[in-house]
Amino acid sequence: MKVLIVCNRLCYGGAERVGATIANGLFGRGYEVYVVADLFMPVTYKLRPGIKVLNLYREGKGKYAKQLSSFKLLRSYLKQYHPDVVIGIMWLASLRALVAARGLHIPVISTVHDSFERPACAPMSRFEHFHKFVLNKLYNYVTVLTEADKKFIGSRLKHVTVMPNPLALTPVSFVADGRVANPAGEETIKEPFVLAAGRLDDWHYKGFDLLIKAWSLVKEKKDSEGKYWHLKIAGKETPESLDYLKGLCQQYHVENSVEFLGFRADIAHLMQQASVFVLSSRYEGFGLVLIEAMSQGCACVAADYKGRQKEIIGDSYNGILCPTEDVHALAEKMQYLISRSDERMQMQRNAVERSKLFATENIIDKWERMLSDVAHTNS
Repeated sequence: MKVLIVCNRLCYGGAERVGATIANGLFGRGYEVYVVADLFMPVTYKLRPGIKVLNLYREGKGKYAKQLSSFKLLRSYLKQYHPDVVIGIMWLASLRALVAARGLHIPVISTVHDSFERPACAPMSRFEHFHKFVLNKLYNYVTVLTEADKKFIGSRLKHVTVMPNPLALTPVSFVADGRVANPAGEETIKEPFVLAAGRLDDWHYKGFDLLIKAWSLVKEKKDSEGKYWHLKIAGKETPESLDYLKGLCQQYHVENSVEFLGFRADIAHLMQQASVFVLSSRYEGFGLVLIEAMSQGCACVAADYKGRQKEIIGDSYNGILCPTEDVHALAEKMQYLISRSDERMQMQRNAVERSKLFATENIIDKWERMLSDVAHTNS
């Protein structure tokens, strides 16, 4: 079976990493896989040899001409390679695929990587609402991240499939309390810091302002062993977003205990070092980064948006849930894990085991079942 995956780029974002993981997983199952992406940008998510990678854009085009020409170029790929199905990663790639495949009788799957619900503080734009609830009616299949989203959609869209993001990282193993080993047998000692990760220009959506305020409320930053804890935030930054968040740190007098790490290609190793991971988002479709942190042995604190993170974390078993936008609750949960080493280490072990449910092999199984349904429906 031939599968063509359209992805805006192969770097930085979590959805883009998912696209690369799906491509690698399907290729490993014997599918003929093509990936179309912007190859003028850095490629940080590697694809397996044998996957044909095609550029979404032609060289030398102006900004708007480049965007328009991408539809024509993509259509030429569809005519040349005759895929059995096209998968779009996020709305723009899905829309490109839909337009390019018009009249070619090739089914298109739209993958949605954020929530169909939004809190009042981050309302959905008219265009986002149009894409999610109108444009998505045009696709053969739509994938959503959680059962909560599928329930919220109800009958408004056809052929909706829950497709959790696959875990691309291999879970670590614990060789001793506070020490983990990666698949190569390399050991890492858990260090006294709380980690958060996400693009800094998305600070409002990611709740990094809330996290900094909550960190200022953690009164006891020394644990029972006398180790002083820090908060580290990893993610691609802009000068404006970095200045704003550093200003918040100064405002709340935590500039000496908060560190901004920038984009980290070695995020897996960083998670192996971290003892605690925090997801502070005001809303989150699924939280792939949460599962990744769990797989690397982090005890996690997650702000649960309308039950979506509850599908990942069993509260107080493999992590701790708290309400969204509640800085006092967030601070309380971080303080709990800093102060209680035994509970923290047990949650770390439980988190690794829970993350295995989202292993790439399990999610690719679900993709294969859906692709089989698509092929049967369109045969």
